[in-house]
Amino acid sequence: MEQLNVEAYKKVSIDYNQGALPKSAGILQPLVYKQNGQYHCLLGPDTQTGIYATGDSPEDAIIEWDVQLTARLSTATEEDQTIQYVKDVYKAKNTAVW
Repeated sequence: MEQLNVEAYKKVSIDYNQGALPKSAGILQPLVYKQNGQYHCLLGPDTQTGIYATGDSPEDAIIEWDVQLTARLSTATEEDQTIQYVKDVYKAKNTAVW
């Protein structure tokens, strides 16, 4: 799966192992970046086809991203390449996907 790349100065460094973040973020490590005063969290090539959320802080964006991931997993089709990537990562790590 292709991951969106943003300019280095926009990227936010995240410790995905901190206890307050969802386990899914630690496993999938989505991109977190700041743009126009807001934090964005994305796994995928763009905001339309990837799993995407925003928030007032990096943690808020990641938590909302996890909500979007859970919703997307329940409605995804076989053609959803982002969700197929998620399932492949979980399978490779021998971790159950919800």
